[in-house]
Amino acid sequence: MNATGNATLNAPLNRIRHRSLNVFLLGGLLGSGLNVAVSAGLFYGLNVHPLLSFFIGTMLNQLFHYLYYHVVYVNQEIKMRMGFGLQLVLYTLVATASLLPLTLLLHAGLAYWAAVLVTIGILSVINVVCVRMSSFSSSHFAEIEYKDIGESFYDDQTDSTKVNWFRAWFHSTRHKLLHDFVARQFQPGMTVADLGCGNCAWNTDKLPVTGVDVNEKMMQWAQRHGHLADYRVAADLANTGLPSHTFDLIVMSETLEHIFNLPEVLAEVRRILKPDGRFLITVPYDLFLGPFFILFNVNCLYQGYVKGSIYHRFRCGHINHFTKSRLREKLKESGFAAESITVPNKLTLYAVARPANQ
Repeated sequence: MNATGNATLNAPLNRIRHRSLNVFLLGGLLGSGLNVAVSAGLFYGLNVHPLLSFFIGTMLNQLFHYLYYHVVYVNQEIKMRMGFGLQLVLYTLVATASLLPLTLLLHAGLAYWAAVLVTIGILSVINVVCVRMSSFSSSHFAEIEYKDIGESFYDDQTDSTKVNWFRAWFHSTRHKLLHDFVARQFQPGMTVADLGCGNCAWNTDKLPVTGVDVNEKMMQWAQRHGHLADYRVAADLANTGLPSHTFDLIVMSETLEHIFNLPEVLAEVRRILKPDGRFLITVPYDLFLGPFFILFNVNCLYQGYVKGSIYHRFRCGHINHFTKSRLREKLKESGFAAESITVPNKLTLYAVARPANQ
């Protein structure tokens, strides 16, 4: 997924202050240690009911992590994170659900301390997949990796001999859906720009598209294969260098989730879009604990820590997590009106927007 359009790479990269893995492991050990100490202390020391002891210990573990990631691992790039109220509800659900495996283990005859340790191990796996990974994203670090990705990267993602079958299916489907999405809006003679275009792999009809991206190798490949008629290299999509009020259609596919300076980039879209033009957007439907959230985080864990991809260790630079309401709100704040927002594949939002004064 495209990682471009962030603030200039000359800015200090000081938001990620420690190695993610070290911070993650330290937080897990400290939180789990707190859970064990509180649960055991309440049960063995104060004779509190075993389930209530573990519930309290787990809640304190979750609240500790909330503070830990805000104090030790502050990542100011993440702009649309879940509010504390919703997190508290999630923490309560996790702590309540954790009582089930604990109960089963106690009924199986395990000592309380052993059952607590096994249950905490189960919780740790759930937290890795569903909670903690959302803290480890950086648009700057992912962009640095993205700039060096090979020229045919997105085309390769559709080839089941080069990637696993699920990734090949997902990206092939994504390109086809985007192709059809643009085709429904395009009329002969229209001017089209794709911001954060990568390989512009969706443009199999070879429409006259002007691409803007930070990875010139990808755009050169796209131009050779007829996917781009022209291109501009830009590290910041808020400064494309394109003329004002020129394009009938502007496409940003799988790009806004990477944008650090989102209001400025959307203002640039308004500048270069014709007054009666249309803004075509796709972004991951990143509903917390939704299908995309889980599948994407599992893939990032595998690609990042098993296959060694630094790009995936930083969640491919996904710092904005969009739902329908969040996308609609951000567009409205930037002077756009969303004509439609759909989720054709349960994983991706497809939106058509226009300048609000039209």
